[in-house]
Amino acid sequence: MKNLIVTAAGLSTRFEGLKPKWMLTHPKGNWMLVEALKTFDFDSIDKVYLSFLQEHIDKYNCLDAIKMCISELGIEDKTEIVLLDKQTNNQPHTVYTVIKQANIEGQIIIKEVDNYFTYKVEDGNYMCYYDLNDTTSINPSNKSYITIDEEGYITDLVEKKVISSTFGCGSYSFETAVDYCNYFEALDNWSLSQNNNLFLSDIIHKMVSDGYIFGIKRDENIASEFQKIFEHDKGYKFKAVQSKDYIDWGTKQDWFKYVRQYKTLFVDLDGTLVKSSGKYIPPYWGQTEGIKENIDFLNELYDTGKVYIILTTARSSSAKDVTLKQLEREGIKYDNIIFDLFHANRTIINDYGTSNPYPTCDAVNLVRNSNELERFLKDLGK
Repeated sequence: MKNLIVTAAGLSTRFEGLKPKWMLTHPKGNWMLVEALKTFDFDSIDKVYLSFLQEHIDKYNCLDAIKMCISELGIEDKTEIVLLDKQTNNQPHTVYTVIKQANIEGQIIIKEVDNYFTYKVEDGNYMCYYDLNDTTSINPSNKSYITIDEEGYITDLVEKKVISSTFGCGSYSFETAVDYCNYFEALDNWSLSQNNNLFLSDIIHKMVSDGYIFGIKRDENIASEFQKIFEHDKGYKFKAVQSKDYIDWGTKQDWFKYVRQYKTLFVDLDGTLVKSSGKYIPPYWGQTEGIKENIDFLNELYDTGKVYIILTTARSSSAKDVTLKQLEREGIKYDNIIFDLFHANRTIINDYGTSNPYPTCDAVNLVRNSNELERFLKDLGK
């Protein structure tokens, strides 16, 4: 039995002034909750448990919205919503509470809600990782790092200290819920006595350790109930499973940096992408050549998948056929086109707020038929 536990029951303290992070709207229109899970390997999962704080459900009246998210993910038949009455001490405590409250048995796979990546679900104990060399968009100081042996198993794991280029990226698997709970109970008691925060990586670290507990030998200052669990001396093997396409939304800054990569561009046609033309005197609409530098740059933005391009024009819709042929001939990529605009000033009006900070719209004026589009938009989509 493979159980997926999605942890969305934190206070989102790193997103001060905003709604719970899992409710933030992705540029594509979905909540972060959906974007974080949209390509997860649900076919390999028997049961999904989504955990939330009851106070968030009450405050934002969002239970129906969560059900809508579940429907969008196509997992209605295997999902249970677990509502926690009070805040837990940390993420491992949340997982433990969900296991006990929902009576979960068998393998548990944990997925965080503030990141996106893909991987194939496997059996047994493992931890997903990503390589620093494959990304430039994360803060290295807030990750857990692992070392991996030749057989692909984790040999060491350290929180918030770079000991290798491979870091845990937000999914953890434990072969049995019982093992997880046993280790959590002992480590939780110890961490509370030491006033230390507890991470999932700490539990994995202990399960693969060879007799040391956070650098202290078993027989030194360890509570008897804590020591008892580890007297088997067998240790546990945790496989390191490589993930792909990692995106980090772990902090407010990470989220807004990511969101700013997305844009909707309203781009005039005549004099901007193709040489200016007219209705009454030549060159007529559809007859002029493209402005290559501007077209090439716009096409690059289109290919990122993060820029939605709407062409705008004062050309009459009666010129639609010749216009579309011209766009195809010049190789101009776009998502939509609007005809019949006034041959006059154009103004964009958009709102802004805490979840979509000022400014939320910009304006660019180009000299007619110039090739300077990239100079004005060079940082777009990066």
